[in-house]
Amino acid sequence: MTDTTDTFDAGPCPCCTGPFRVRRRALLAASLVAAFPAKAALPEGPARTLAGLGPERRLSLVHAADEERWEGTYWRNGAYDAQALDALSHLLRDRTADKAGTIAPSVFDILYLLDRRIVGRGFVVVSAYRTPETQAALAARWGRAATSSFHVTGQAVDVRRPGLHATGLLGAAVQLRAGGVGLYRGASPYVHLDTGPVRRW
Repeated sequence: MTDTTDTFDAGPCPCCTGPFRVRRRALLAASLVAAFPAKAALPEGPARTLAGLGPERRLSLVHAADEERWEGTYWRNGAYDAQALDALSHLLRDRTADKAGTIAPSVFDILYLLDRRIVGRGFVVVSAYRTPETQAALAARWGRAATSSFHVTGQAVDVRRPGLHATGLLGAAVQLRAGGVGLYRGASPYVHLDTGPVRRW
């Protein structure tokens, strides 16, 4: 797909998707994987890379809003860890509404693949799950934000990499070709990642 031009404001990302799907965060790992449509799965190339990377997948995340942290293994010996996915979904909850949604496991796989490709360690989360109400409020405020979004379906995350400029993170994410990638400039630039079609803005 041909890249679109970068966006130069720090408003919400224009990632659009289908109907809202909000699920309880206490689902078991197998149910989590089954709950998401095929569009949440990684493309063949990144999935093949992921399969060859060993028996464990670890992440270190901190939320920019309140410095809440999670660090640990979310996948081991061929299966997602249900408790880890639950804890990660809670960390990535909507801070405005104080509600958690279920985050697609492939979102964490994208972060894991990026973690191995670039300098530094861990990610600062700017935004992840949003309730339909929060997304609608953002759309009303910013105008060009989608009223439906991969954030609402738990298939997107906005992040920074400590010690690395957002353009460096953007370049690695684009090369990964695992989904949508957007750069948001401003005083504290960040990169949007989602499990939708491979594209860039």
